[in-house]
Amino acid sequence: MTGVTVQEVCEAYLANCKANDSPATFVMRSTSLFDFCSGFPGKYRDGRKRNPKDRIHDGFGGMPVEDLKPIHVDQWLQAHPGWNGSKRSHIQGLKRAFNYAAKQEMIPRNPIKGFKAPKGNGRVTYIEPEQEEAMIANTNKAFGEAIRILIRTGARPGIEFASLTAAHVTDHGDKMEWVFKAEEAKTGRKRIIYVIDPHVMAIVRRQIERHPTGPLFRNTRGNPWTIEGLRPSFDRVRRKLKKKGIALDKDACVYSFRHTYAKRCLDGYWTRKPISVETLSKLMGNSVEICREHYLAWDQRYTEQLWAAC
Repeated sequence: MTGVTVQEVCEAYLANCKANDSPATFVMRSTSLFDFCSGFPGKYRDGRKRNPKDRIHDGFGGMPVEDLKPIHVDQWLQAHPGWNGSKRSHIQGLKRAFNYAAKQEMIPRNPIKGFKAPKGNGRVTYIEPEQEEAMIANTNKAFGEAIRILIRTGARPGIEFASLTAAHVTDHGDKMEWVFKAEEAKTGRKRIIYVIDPHVMAIVRRQIERHPTGPLFRNTRGNPWTIEGLRPSFDRVRRKLKKKGIALDKDACVYSFRHTYAKRCLDGYWTRKPISVETLSKLMGNSVEICREHYLAWDQRYTEQLWAAC
């Protein structure tokens, strides 16, 4: 028996994560583990006053590690029905925290070592142009702009869109670059998002004037968007559309905006010039292998080759 609490394990792991991993990874892990320990959504991680009615579950931070069981992880996941395809990453973050503590001999073993994470869900879902317009027409201006920007830029919702500041933006007049340093990027390599859409650039310029420091994109309350804020906004507009007989893909989520960007680029939707998977990988900040695995079936030229081959 160690007497070490779950909270202490998570804090030790996050200190190591902050020192050795990218800021994006740290934010993702700390948000998830805060939720697990406190029972409150990740938006409260910034120290804001906690509203008891927003508590999602009881929280496991005060529990001694030796009392933690896989059933507690399952209860945590059940408290988040909207996570769907992201469950795997949350489970992996939690297991890594306990693996780290065990390796450092802070605890004798990982109490949830055998907990099975679901297989990765590619979530390669697409938003039709008509669905995009219906979503924008049935939500508030802030989320409507978020939809437009995410679909037109392919930005990752959390670590790119929600993290964008004026310091990331290079404005060339007729085009923009959003530049994230290697330590800020998911892949650990410098990430550049290329922007040519006049409407998106106008929004960015307006937000830079309003917020010369801090994140540019804000919700209706003026607070920076977070992935935790984008998800319920997506769910609300999905329910509105369903009542009107407009159904999105069953597993559609905020990340579907990024997948939509991929498909439209491959098809040449905006430029009338279809692109290769290799070019798409540069635009999305992914490896060619990842783009082939997820998006090659959307490349009409590839599909035509398959038909011709058979």
